[in-house]
Amino acid sequence: MFLRFNKRAVIPVLTRSRWAIVALQAFLVIVFAGYLVAQPLPSIAQSPTTAIERTGEAHQGAIVAQVPAPPPAEAPASKGGLDLDFGRIAPDIPFILAGIPVTLIFTISSVLLGLVWGSALSLCKISGVKPLQWFSFLYTTIFRGTPLLLQLSLVYFATPQLTGYNITPYQAGVLTFTLNSGAYMSETIRAGIQAVDKGQAEASLSLGIPYWLMMWDVIMPQALKNILPALVNETISLLKDSSLVSTIGVVEILRAAQIVGANKYIYFEPLLFAGLIYYILVMGLTYAASALERRLRRSE
Repeated sequence: MFLRFNKRAVIPVLTRSRWAIVALQAFLVIVFAGYLVAQPLPSIAQSPTTAIERTGEAHQGAIVAQVPAPPPAEAPASKGGLDLDFGRIAPDIPFILAGIPVTLIFTISSVLLGLVWGSALSLCKISGVKPLQWFSFLYTTIFRGTPLLLQLSLVYFATPQLTGYNITPYQAGVLTFTLNSGAYMSETIRAGIQAVDKGQAEASLSLGIPYWLMMWDVIMPQALKNILPALVNETISLLKDSSLVSTIGVVEILRAAQIVGANKYIYFEPLLFAGLIYYILVMGLTYAASALERRLRRSE
C-alpha cells in the first residue's frame, strides 16, 4: 500500500517535467529584459536633464522617458499652508510612469535569479557536507547582516576597481538583489524542503530515482507550494527596495519623481504620486499571489 501510494504520487511528475519548461521560460525572460535595459544609464554625477537627453540620443530603444519641461526661471514663492497642485506635474506623469518597466524588470529578474541561487544555498545547508554547510551559513550571515544599500554600493563602485570591468547600473542592481534575496530565500526554501513528508523521499529512492531528479520533480514543487506566502513577501520587499537603484543613477519610479521635483521646484506631489504607483504594484502582486495560492490549494 505504501509503495503503491507513492508510485501514484511520483511517477506522473517524472513523465513530464513542467518545472524544466518554467525554468527555461524564466531564463529567456531574464535575457530579453537584460537586452532591453542593460544599456549605459545616466550617471548621478551628471545633471538630470543632460543625462537623460544623452541617453535618449544614444539609445533610442532603451526604457527612458521624455525629458520633463525645463524649470521656470525663478522658483515660485511659497504661499504658506497646504499648497498642493497636482496639475503642475500632469505633463510629467508619463515620465514617471516610464519608470515602471524598469522597476518591474529589476524585480522579476532579481526574484527569479534569487530563487535559483537560494535553492542552491538551501541544498548546501541540508547536504550534510561540512564545507558546503559552513559556506552557506557564512554567506547567509554576511548578506543578512549588512544593509542592502551598502552591498549595492560595493558591487557598483568596487567592481571596476577590483576587476577592471565597468559594470552597468542594471547589472549591479540585479547582481546585488540576487545575492541578497538568495540569502533570505535559502532559509525559507530550506524550511519548506524539511517540511515535506520524508516518505516522499524514501519512496522515490526506493524506486531508484536519482537524488537530483527526486529534488527537482518531487520535493521542490511541494516545498515551493508550502512557502509561497513567504516568497511573495520577499518579492514585495524587492519591489520596494528597487528604489535603491536610484542611488547609482537608474531612472526608475523614485528617480523619475525626484527629477520632476527638481525641475518644477515641488517635491511632495511627484513623490506622493510615486508612492501611489508603488502601492498599486504591491497590491496587484498581492492579489495575484492570493489567486495563485487559492488555485494551488484546489489540488490538495
